[in-house]
Amino acid sequence: MRENIAKKRLYAGETLYGIFANAISPELIEIMGITGFDFIVVDSEHSSSGPETNRILNMAGECRGASMFTRIPNKLDSTVLRHCDAGAQGLLVPQVNTKEEAESIVRAAKYYPEGMRGFTMPRNADYGFCKGDYVVHNNENMLIAVQCENVAGVPNVGEIAAVDGVDVIFIGPMDLTESMGIVGQTQDPRVKEVIDIVLEETKKHHKYAGIFAMSPEQAKEYAKMGFRYIICCTDLMLFGRACEQTVKALKGE
Repeated sequence: MRENIAKKRLYAGETLYGIFANAISPELIEIMGITGFDFIVVDSEHSSSGPETNRILNMAGECRGASMFTRIPNKLDSTVLRHCDAGAQGLLVPQVNTKEEAESIVRAAKYYPEGMRGFTMPRNADYGFCKGDYVVHNNENMLIAVQCENVAGVPNVGEIAAVDGVDVIFIGPMDLTESMGIVGQTQDPRVKEVIDIVLEETKKHHKYAGIFAMSPEQAKEYAKMGFRYIICCTDLMLFGRACEQTVKALKGE
């Protein structure tokens, strides 16, 4: 059974820098692991990958020492179960706006007594060849991050942060601005208010604040503010930037 190194480091007080994987490429997953991202989030909300594909992507990351998480496309118990069984060591769950939704996610991702996840012997249990107590191991290792990306959920951030089993509240800046009717205006004072609330409530409840950054510079600024679970860019963003820079260099533009 594999230890969730990223979760261990997070709770040791480190700041983690991850990346979204949208390209559905085992090779790119391997490269992201080799180059040293603290964790990789396979983005099944905004790509066409499902559990069948993600189990291969998770294998690719694991062989390079990466902690592999999945952003699932919805909050259904069956979705949580299938992505966990495919080998995700952590989940990022979109549009979690109430305490009840957060509690439901924890129940679906963890085994009794912390949850009621359907029992089998998946990849994370070494297909039944594991040595030791897999139930305890899973419950301790599973990292659950829930997204604050809608104004409807902002008044409930404190209650959500207080839910046992929730580790991270993750801000999705773009969706948040959309729910405010100010699409793309991530520097608006109203967004800053939400940032302050999430930082305050996660600290109060001994949890961690997360956010998406568009650049390393922005990621470092977020770290200074107190964010500890930071996803910087996507694989497609970085590949696109590298292609653009290379073409400009070749053509002298």
